[in-house]
Formats: sequence, structure tokens, C-alpha cells
Amino acid sequence: MKGYPKQYPLDRQTLFGINTMGLMSTTAYYLYTAVLMMFITDYSGIYSGVPGKAAAVATTLLFVGRLWDAVNDLWTGYLIDISPRTRWGKFKPYVLIGSLLAGILGMMLFHIPQNFSNFGKEVYLYVVYFLFMFAATIIVTVPLTSTMSADQEVRAKLISWPRITSNIVGVVFAFFMAIATYLGTKRNPNIPLTVDLIVIPFLILSLIGIVMVKEGPVTEEAKPPRLRDIGQMIKINHPFRINLYFTFVGGFVWALLTATSLYYIKYAFGVKNLGTQSMYFGLLTLITLVAGTLISQKAMQYISAIRGVQWCYLAMAPFLVIMFIINEIHVIDNPWVFYLIIGIVMTIAGAQFVPANLIIMETMDYNRLKLNAGMEATINAVNMFLQKLQSGLATIGVGAALLIVGYNAQTLEKATHVPDNLLQSLGVVLFAIPAVFSFLAYLIARHYPLQGAARDEMYAALAAKRVTNTQSSKSK
Repeated sequence: MKGYPKQYPLDRQTLFGINTMGLMSTTAYYLYTAVLMMFITDYSGIYSGVPGKAAAVATTLLFVGRLWDAVNDLWTGYLIDISPRTRWGKFKPYVLIGSLLAGILGMMLFHIPQNFSNFGKEVYLYVVYFLFMFAATIIVTVPLTSTMSADQEVRAKLISWPRITSNIVGVVFAFFMAIATYLGTKRNPNIPLTVDLIVIPFLILSLIGIVMVKEGPVTEEAKPPRLRDIGQMIKINHPFRINLYFTFVGGFVWALLTATSLYYIKYAFGVKNLGTQSMYFGLLTLITLVAGTLISQKAMQYISAIRGVQWCYLAMAPFLVIMFIINEIHVIDNPWVFYLIIGIVMTIAGAQFVPANLIIMETMDYNRLKLNAGMEATINAVNMFLQKLQSGLATIGVGAALLIVGYNAQTLEKATHVPDNLLQSLGVVLFAIPAVFSFLAYLIARHYPLQGAARDEMYAALAAKRVTNTQSSKSK
């Protein structure tokens, strides 16, 4: 292709690898955020016929599991940071092993032995789910990407194109219930087989991509962190702390959207239409995330990453408020009204991905300047900790909404009328709470310190430090 950049990390081999190496990580994310809870409550067979029991099991499992896994992220990230750099790099071996294990365990998660007792099924779910989330934890693609370049425009390309490629997974999951229904029945979709058919090809593509990626040299001069450096990082790295605050608060918007939408769609638009409507919603998710990513990649040429994040948080809130008001007046039973407004919110959320990841990399760079240790895996682990904690708390929100109305999937699927209080309870979790969190995150993000001249000074100091280190190495 004429004009195609040849230099690393924008060469063909690296771009192909970086575009595919995270596919298994994305698949794992969709499995535990978009499919697993509904599988347990509606189709796993656990405590079938006992009102609210399956919902309670799913809520407890996903919250406790993600909380444990979130804590597990922290020590895992530190262990990765202090591990020696191998001939393949520091992060690449973990990405490879984590992807392989996540694929195998992800399939096992949906193959619950039906001859087990209900308690036995719970134990099986806990063990496999904990191991699955641990495997997903060590797929450290962001730290690996951060080693390839310190330039914001190059990093934006390295982040945005994999984001777009990962939406191939989103396309497939858009058809998930339709495929599962085709392989089974409308009342009993074959979810386990559908999971297998999705996981296997994406796992293979991920492994090929990982092999093709070469870890970069940006972090080679940094020393391995000491345990006390974690405390120093929290104390000294002010950008990291502020990023944690607004990421934690703002992350609930997407966590609640993904955790609640399928339930709302299922009962607002009709149980019999779930396969078709979930496909529409999945395609909408794909289109909006791709559009948002392309918009933000272009925007990063003109504005700073933090400005992009601030605008996104501020822009989502009014649309979510509008949806909440409409749902309180009359349940949104028209799919096109729902998709139009939620599509705007999701486009804005998609536009936030690139600048949000650039900010994470900025905090790694700041750490490298102040402590001479990027601590990439530790910082990534803390951000993963927040995502999983958000996801777990979002599950509690959905579970609470279901428990309040005595949710029983078998009863509701046979009902001629779905109670409005179910959809209004879901509306609070899906629209109102995310609107509040979005605005609060905007207010917090305004206090991020690496803006304007402060950011330029940091990168100038890093460049000078790199020159000094190079000259010192040559003099030895």
C-alpha cells in the first residue's frame, strides 16, 4: 500500500499482531459481562423453579468473584512488574499464557455438569470463574503496547485500531442469542455450544497475533520496582490518583449499561423477540464503538487526552437523564426510541476509550520520570481492579432490581404482561445512576494535573532523562 508506514511499531507485522492479540481478552470480557449472568439466571438449570434463587446465586458469584479477582489483580500486576525481561519481553509471555487459559476456562464456565447437585454446580462455577478471571487478568496488552512508543499520535493508532478490530468480537456477540436459538430452541438456546464456536477461532487468532508482536524498548532503561515503590507511586503520582478517582466513578456508566441492557431489552420488547433484538443491540454496540473510536483517534490530533475524557463524561449525562424521565413516564417499549438515544450515549462512551487509555499511559510515563520505574503492569492491574469492582457492583445493582420484584425467569417468560415496576427498576440502574456517575466523573477529571504546559514539561524531562541515560551507557 502506497505510503504505508514501514517503521516499527507501525510496520505490517506489528500492526497485524497488535490488532489480533487482544481478541481473546475481548471475548472473555463479553462472556463475563454480557452473557454469564443471564446464562446462570435463565438457562443454566441451577435452582430452576425457585423464585429469585438463581438471580441471588448469580449476583453473589459475580460480585464475590470479581471482588476477589480485583484484589488478585494488584499482587499479580506487581509480580509481573518485578519479573525479569525474557528474550520475548516482560509482558508478552503473560499475554500468551493468559489468553490460552482464558479460552479454555471460558468454555468450561458454560459447560456446567448437569448431574451435579445445585450446591455442586455453585462450587463448580466459583472455582472455574475464579480461575477464568485470573487468566484474563494476566493478559496485559496495555502495558505491552505502552513499551512500543512514547509518542501520543503513535500510541493513539496502536490503541484505536485494535479497538476497532476487537469489534469483530462484538459483531459475533450481536448474533449470540440468535445463534444459540438456532442451535437450540427459543425456550432453551444452546449457549454452551455457541460459546465454544465463538471462543475457539478468536483464541487461535489471538495466539497468532501474540507471536507476531515484538515488545518495544521504551521501558528497557527502567529499573524493576520494589514493593515500597507501590506506596511511593500512590503518594507521588498525583495524575495516577486523580485518574483512579474519575475512572472508578465514570466506569460505572459502561458497567451498568452492559450489565442491564439485555434484561431491559428482553422484557421491554418481548421475550420471543430477544434473539432478534439482542442482535440489533449488538450491532448498535459495534457501530457506535467503532464510530466513537474513529472520532476520538482523529480528535487526539487536536486536543489532549484529558480534554477528550472530560467532554465525553459531560456529554453522556443529559441523554441518560432524558431516557430515565421517559421510562418513568412510560416504559420505553419502542425499540427505535431506545436504540436512538442509547446509541448516542454509546458513541460518546466509545469515543472515550482512546483518550482514557492514553491517560493511563501518561501515568505510567510520569511514574517512570519520578521513580525510574514505569510499573506498567501494576498500574494496569489497578485499572483492571477498578473495572472488575465496577462490574461486580453493577451486577449487585441489576441483582437488586431483580430481587426487589421477585424475579423468576420461568414465570415471566410465560406471562402475558411484564410488570412495569420491573422495567422501571431496571431503568434506575440503566439510566439514572449512570447519569449521576457520568457528571461526577466530569467534575473529578477537571482536577487532572497533566494538562497543557505541565504535560509538555513532563515529556521534555523524560526525553532529557533518556538522552542522559544513553550517554551514560555509552561512557561505560
